[in-house]
Amino acid sequence: MILLGLLIILLLVIAILWAAHLCLFGLHLVLDVKPFEVITLGINISIAYLLQYYLANKTKDLRGEKDLLLGNLADVISTLRACRDALYECQDYERIPRAKKKSVLTLMKRLSNGIGHLEAALGLSHCKTLSPELAAIWNAFDRYRAASTSTPFPMKSTSMSDQDRAFDVLSSRLQALLFKINKHR
Repeated sequence: MILLGLLIILLLVIAILWAAHLCLFGLHLVLDVKPFEVITLGINISIAYLLQYYLANKTKDLRGEKDLLLGNLADVISTLRACRDALYECQDYERIPRAKKKSVLTLMKRLSNGIGHLEAALGLSHCKTLSPELAAIWNAFDRYRAASTSTPFPMKSTSMSDQDRAFDVLSSRLQALLFKINKHR
């Protein structure tokens, strides 16, 4: 589609130049070459090309970094939801089976590792100004882990209201970081 548009514009320019060469429609070609105007045109074309090259590369690099960070953050959020679901399943048992306990602890470890990987990737990216946000996320994660796996956990499940409040805080902090990364320039 773009090539077709360029072809039409090129044909239009050729037709206008040909009409001016034949002095049709009151058009005339002035064949005087003015060196100052040629130099100015060359400088303008060079500046436009360099700006386009620089801005296109910078935009593409920043978008790639954001996509990587947003993917990591989406993985952390999905692990958090899987952990919440596993904890909900534990509510049905009088005494939590070993398999469920191991599943919850494994998901907590994956969640912790995911936040750590996110922190490392954020520190290396152009979005490193958002790194202070991770202190609040780590704090919310510690609260969620404490609410989910505190004292009665290996025997029976902890209070669902505490888990839900801690989950909501951690989830909202992660989602807020997701939106800030997406808006970062």
